[in-house]
Amino acid sequence: MKQVIFNFKTLADREAFYHDFALQFQLDDKFGDNLDALWDALVGGIELPVSIVFRHLPHHSRDFQPLVELMQEAQNELGKDVLNFYCEHKAQK
Repeated sequence: MKQVIFNFKTLADREAFYHDFALQFQLDDKFGDNLDALWDALVGGIELPVSIVFRHLPHHSRDFQPLVELMQEAQNELGKDVLNFYCEHKAQK
């Protein structure tokens, strides 16, 4: 299963996340920077199966909570064998 990691140490806001998401999944300019577009991509616009990892999220958890909830909902809808989502909290070195 392909793994895609989003490092929230380098993502200042949701706009930066959407931009990184579009880059990592090679989406075209039609991808919108919003939760509806993200949902559409997750359930039919990206290559599946995939494992999506949010790394270093605690620093921004309130700002990014809607993204977490949407990822969890997509995982529930598609199943963990198709879309596996989790947050990874690595210790700083």
